[in-house]
Amino acid sequence: MAEDALIVIDMQNDFCPGGALAVAGGDEIVPIVNRLIEGARHVILTQDWHPAGHSSFASSHPGKAPFQTVTMPYGEQTLWLDHCVQGSPGADFHPALRWTTAELVIRKGFRTRDRQLFRLLRERSPDPDRPRRLPARTRNIQSVALRPGDRFLRRLLGARCGR
Repeated sequence: MAEDALIVIDMQNDFCPGGALAVAGGDEIVPIVNRLIEGARHVILTQDWHPAGHSSFASSHPGKAPFQTVTMPYGEQTLWLDHCVQGSPGADFHPALRWTTAELVIRKGFRTRDRQLFRLLRERSPDPDRPRRLPARTRNIQSVALRPGDRFLRRLLGARCGR
């Protein structure tokens, strides 16, 4: 349908083998994602895009280790290894990903003190009761395809986003 979009979530080097927050076998879905991109009318990519010293990095909290939690003004925050730092190779899309036909790239976590969010189609706004309206809505995109829906993809997404 013309109103459907495929959203490719954080297919970046730091989430693939050899990356800072690598998911075992994460790069194995790139050919599948490429086939889906070829067949999609609307393609949107999300991209972690953190500045050095991001508040979700354990390195920004002396005495804290990755995967511990801290209390932030917005609630509990899991601390991560430094990853997807703006302009670094780890922040780049996987080199085999054919993403240049995407009409939109949504960068997340690009402010030093942003909450590290993994909510699809929502971005943190200054007023937590009023999420920002994302550009997908301005393109009349009504639904998103999260395919393939196999166990591997769910495991891959859950490995980092489901914590």
